[in-house]
Amino acid sequence: MKPLSSMLFATLFFLIPNSYAQKNCQFKIDTAKILANQNLDEFIWKFQSDSFVITNNKKDIPSFIKKQLDCYTDKFSIANPKESYQIGCVVVKNLPKRQLAFLAKSKDVLVISYIKGGAAMTRHFLFIKFNNNEITDLWCGVCLNDIDSKEEILDYIKEHKSKPEGLNTNSIYL
Repeated sequence: MKPLSSMLFATLFFLIPNSYAQKNCQFKIDTAKILANQNLDEFIWKFQSDSFVITNNKKDIPSFIKKQLDCYTDKFSIANPKESYQIGCVVVKNLPKRQLAFLAKSKDVLVISYIKGGAAMTRHFLFIKFNNNEITDLWCGVCLNDIDSKEEILDYIKEHKSKPEGLNTNSIYL
């Protein structure tokens, strides 16, 4: 059995590319800052106090942000709400890997919540601060709840940001 377990280890860790490793993208993700929620309070404050337009349409993701998300994930494929996407762990060709649940934009912050399928469906949050078509800060988190509104996002994040299991899984997962 030992050769089989060694082969499985090699397949999982050496042959499958790690698509979440830091890449040579224009904006460098500060993983430690995100995992410690060092920038989260400012995002929460801005999300509560700034004026946001809620669109819930993937076409409203600014192209420079979409380009960065593509760089981080080797293609940030996302469907609009109620459109088909990769819901489970069985891959269906040409379906996006994510489904948009919430999208809001202010003059300098974009908030995206989306669902990602797999062994378990997860809800992802992205808070992106930008200036002059450039990302200046980013925070991301995950949860298992159905959250589809500004109020639900704020309530969930405030309730879970200080808990030991927190809003991340000790890794950045887009």
